[in-house]
Amino acid sequence: MKITKPLIVSISLIPFAAHAGLADKGGLSGEISFIGGMTSTDSNLSTKGHAKKDAPLNSEGSQETDSIFGVLGGLSYTFGQGLDKQIFVGTSRDDIAVGTIAMELGYRQALDSGTRVSVSYLPTVLATDVWKDPFAVGTPRSKTEKSGDAYRLQLDRIGGSMLSLDIAYAQTDIEHEQSGRSLGLSTNDQQSLKRSGDTFYSKLSYRQFLGKGLGITPAFIYMNNESDGDAMSHQSYGGELSYFSFAGRNKIVLTGKYHSRDYDAPHPIFGAVRHDREYSAFLAYEYAHLFEVQPLSFVTLAGYNNTDSNIDFYNASELFGSVGVTYRF
Repeated sequence: MKITKPLIVSISLIPFAAHAGLADKGGLSGEISFIGGMTSTDSNLSTKGHAKKDAPLNSEGSQETDSIFGVLGGLSYTFGQGLDKQIFVGTSRDDIAVGTIAMELGYRQALDSGTRVSVSYLPTVLATDVWKDPFAVGTPRSKTEKSGDAYRLQLDRIGGSMLSLDIAYAQTDIEHEQSGRSLGLSTNDQQSLKRSGDTFYSKLSYRQFLGKGLGITPAFIYMNNESDGDAMSHQSYGGELSYFSFAGRNKIVLTGKYHSRDYDAPHPIFGAVRHDREYSAFLAYEYAHLFEVQPLSFVTLAGYNNTDSNIDFYNASELFGSVGVTYRF
């Protein structure tokens, strides 16, 4: 799921285990990851960049480099006859392996048909900084907080097949919305730039094995964002293709994504209906049994994301890489 687009992620990879239950053993299990790396961002919307936007407004942002450090993980408690019930909290390995992070609390049930049903709640653990008015020119922009909650339903291995469905509903709130105020826009035009709103997300995927420890997972993604402002509301269609290879201690997942976003109304500042195309690639690698310690793994990842918009102000790119270790228990 990609309700938001964070880059700092925990690097555990999907085990693709084939056991009948939800875990190898009952009771409490989990993992913790320590990571560090660098990220380079070129975006007018990133608060990591310069607070002051120079003229002309409709131009690309400046490139900024920053270090990233994080401690993330997850816990699960598996119980029931045949280990068919599970309570979990933390980050999903399926999300992590394709470059998305979502902290969630939920319940998972394995059905007799082979389907695995998960329901979860994704709270705002840490609010994200955004610009109060991204369009201010010649004066330092000030920050505010973007927060929100999401509710998620996942159907994995539907009917015992390799077909999965992931749907979610999210609410987003910008605490102090001031988009367009510095330019003296009318009340109606400022209203059309409001970013708070509701989002519906869906993803249909199918896992196809190509051999022992090898396979691909194509997916189709649809997202509908109903923002308070018409110029910020949009629909997004996209595709995703993941390749995985697990051989001995080495595990690798390579994912490519493409999304096309069409907005509902003309942008009151730039005079055009916004259209974005987004391309991204993500590579995750794990080397198990580091230093011959079975629960310890070396992990690394690299990713690139590029947004190409018909409005230059929204063009953006992001490149990052990190290494770390994961301990499972």
